[in-house]
Amino acid sequence: MRVRHRWPKPPGWKPPPEEPKLPPRARLSYGTVRGTLNGNVYKFLGIPYAAPPLGDLRWQAPQPPAPWTGERECFEFGKSALQNSSGALGDMIGIAAGPIDEDCLTLNVWTRGLTDDERPVFVWIHGGGNVVGSSAQPRFDGSYWVERGDIVCVTINYRLGAFGFLHSPELGASGNEALFDQIAALKWVRKEIRKFGGNPKHITVAGQSAGGFDIAQLMGMDAAAGCFDQILLMSGSLSPQIPRFEAYETAARFAEHFGGWDALRATPAEQILEYQQRLISGKDGTPVRFGPVLDGVTIKADPSGAIAAGTHTRGMPMLIGTTRDEFGLWTGMDPALQALDLTGLEKLAQRLFRERAREGIEVYRAARAARNLDCSPVGLWRAMMTDSMFRIPAIRTAEMHSKHTTATYVYQFEYQSPALDGKLGACHSLDVPFIFGTTDKVAQFCGDTHLVRCLAECLHDSFASFVACGTPQDVMYDWPAWESRRRITMRHNMRSVLESAPMDAERKFWVSLTG
Repeated sequence: MRVRHRWPKPPGWKPPPEEPKLPPRARLSYGTVRGTLNGNVYKFLGIPYAAPPLGDLRWQAPQPPAPWTGERECFEFGKSALQNSSGALGDMIGIAAGPIDEDCLTLNVWTRGLTDDERPVFVWIHGGGNVVGSSAQPRFDGSYWVERGDIVCVTINYRLGAFGFLHSPELGASGNEALFDQIAALKWVRKEIRKFGGNPKHITVAGQSAGGFDIAQLMGMDAAAGCFDQILLMSGSLSPQIPRFEAYETAARFAEHFGGWDALRATPAEQILEYQQRLISGKDGTPVRFGPVLDGVTIKADPSGAIAAGTHTRGMPMLIGTTRDEFGLWTGMDPALQALDLTGLEKLAQRLFRERAREGIEVYRAARAARNLDCSPVGLWRAMMTDSMFRIPAIRTAEMHSKHTTATYVYQFEYQSPALDGKLGACHSLDVPFIFGTTDKVAQFCGDTHLVRCLAECLHDSFASFVACGTPQDVMYDWPAWESRRRITMRHNMRSVLESAPMDAERKFWVSLTG
């Protein structure tokens, strides 16, 4: 029988007196907020951590919220950042944005009590390719972190797409305003979380997909120094930034379309969002992308140098990992890729391996055959793209961080989704509902059985152990730290196992490509 995870208390710690079950209130530095109480969980939703980025504040760094008098009711989620629909894929995995608005800079807090300030704090930055997503997604309900681990859970919104990543000196926009939103939210947590029973000196910043890729950028940014104490990266790590000239060309297309730079601040947000979708889809020429911009001022270099040197993150425990079949989320829903043949695979592989495409295919085929994994053309392409986009960058990040910080841990999530007759595999985003204990909210994606719920308990408990103690212990194993000689990795499935250097033939091939 499993017991609820309990984090170790500091010397001399005494349990706080039982708190009266009154409507919860927290007196912040700029006003009082009132939340709700559901069982043993206090919940505060839609707390503003910055001023609405409207009018002259559009495309500017976030500003402090205006103080208020009286009590602000924080019973419902704030509006999600402006975004277009994520379609059938988003519906399946649970990207439900709810109402959207340009006024979106809010966060949410779940906690067990408001007086004990020693609880570890978990701050979640959602994914969605920096163009969709929200802290209000049902799969991000923070109650499980409170009930099972006595951890304070915080989820945040930040600006997306053109509203968060438009680089334009004419507008005074660095193109990294979304990252500064995230920094502002983390600074808010440092300053205010004690009012919610959290320890402001014990903050784990966590994110998945774009959230993880953004956190990797924060690890190298001077502006984010001192904002967090531990790092948890899920399917997101080192990723190429958008060059300044490319980001500026995208901004110039907006200015030209709407009648000049001066006209952009007055353009209705809905029209900007509509044109953004046209640019992303490639209907108006070369498709554009949105994300962190190497602008030379707010981001001066690729973060790998700072991560390797430990400039801002030396000594910070890190937990990092991927799912085994990340790219299955896309191959599984694409009929054209499902019909991929060997000739088509060779053409696709040339994008990754150039003249060594056939060699790469054979490396993957042999390695996967030895593990009894899918060696069909679509299975091989899924594995190659998983490594290209997610697993190899995560390994690089772990290698760099472990050079100066022993407490570096690596996992791989291998449970396979039952959706679409198993075509997705252990795909991108599948691990997220397991750590939040919300698999029932996306049952089609995760399955809804007793074994699924047991896996959610095990995965959550190891992650909660990391948040609380800096070591992600498993119920059956002591989980050794990762280092580049042995590459110990926890493979999470219905039966989790530790393995030294899993899938290493593929990794070595990638290393050979770069010399």
